[in-house]
Amino acid sequence: MPTYSPSQDNYRELAHALATFTSLTQINTIFFDFTGILLKDDFVYVNHSVIEDNLTNQGFDEYALFPVSRHIQLWGAIMCDSTNVSKKRLFLSRSYLENLMHQIFDEESLGKVSVWEPLTSDQVNQIGSLSSFVQMASDSASTPSKLTPPTAINSQAIDSDEALHSITLAINFIKKNIQRPISLNEVAQQAFLSPSYLSRLFKKYLHVNFIEYVNNQKIALAQEKLSMSLTPINQISTQIGFTQTSYFTKIFKKKTGQTPSEYRQRNHTIQKIYTIPREINWNEAGTIIDVSQDYFKSHHIDCHIESSEGATYVNSIGELSDGNGEKGWIYTVDGQQPTQSADEITVHDKSVIQWVYTGQAN
Repeated sequence: MPTYSPSQDNYRELAHALATFTSLTQINTIFFDFTGILLKDDFVYVNHSVIEDNLTNQGFDEYALFPVSRHIQLWGAIMCDSTNVSKKRLFLSRSYLENLMHQIFDEESLGKVSVWEPLTSDQVNQIGSLSSFVQMASDSASTPSKLTPPTAINSQAIDSDEALHSITLAINFIKKNIQRPISLNEVAQQAFLSPSYLSRLFKKYLHVNFIEYVNNQKIALAQEKLSMSLTPINQISTQIGFTQTSYFTKIFKKKTGQTPSEYRQRNHTIQKIYTIPREINWNEAGTIIDVSQDYFKSHHIDCHIESSEGATYVNSIGELSDGNGEKGWIYTVDGQQPTQSADEITVHDKSVIQWVYTGQAN
């Protein structure tokens, strides 16, 4: 049986992790260790009077209370402010909070840490330490505190605003980590959702499955590297998070219709690429032109569009303009160049747009 106690560094790391969780989710979260330690607002409190003052002024009107055990003993409790937060989202946060504990506390020396399902008010009242903890934290509330029961948490669905917030977290994480392997489980953890639920949200709001979205972003990055550098293909494969060059080549050809070497050979005249990854705020009914114009405007990039014989085309982006048929802008969507004009294709199920300036107009 483990005999060690968490270190000060453990508590500081957990305090920071909970503060990050609060910042990302807007779910105010604190942890109380029954040995007399409070983690709140990225601080570790050990002075009894200071802890009592902090809990007294916490003021949660509604909350979910998650008991935490270490090995086989009750260790402490996590309290989450559930005011204006869907109960389903709180329920999904439980597994994320437990994962935090597993990352910070070594199971071999400290024992397995488990975050339980939230307690009912009757259960809280039967546990003296928890009851005192809750009483101090809720005394300052103007109305009686309401404990979120587990039955309600399981029955509620995430509302659309929270779903969009979670997808935004997922997209931002993918964007920042696109140059390494990315799994659904890892992204779901960052979005505070279960993997299966995040997968459903991608299909519902982006109209593409998770792996297709990630691969489309990776292939777009590979196209930039292949056309704008001389980096060997096997190195590019590694740089965008593929562990095997053969698998990268397979995915690349599936997306573009060409092998990486064929693509490099045929696109050696490319001078500039603007890559526009899918954002949750894209208007699904908008066209490639609409979304591109919004992107260039928000990034303070000049973009001039012209129409000829009923077709719309981009005349210039930034400092680069058409050059009498010898140079010009073309666009690709999810790795391929469509035959239609950019104002004829909606972005309903698209993942990434690229504007490419070629040395010879196609």
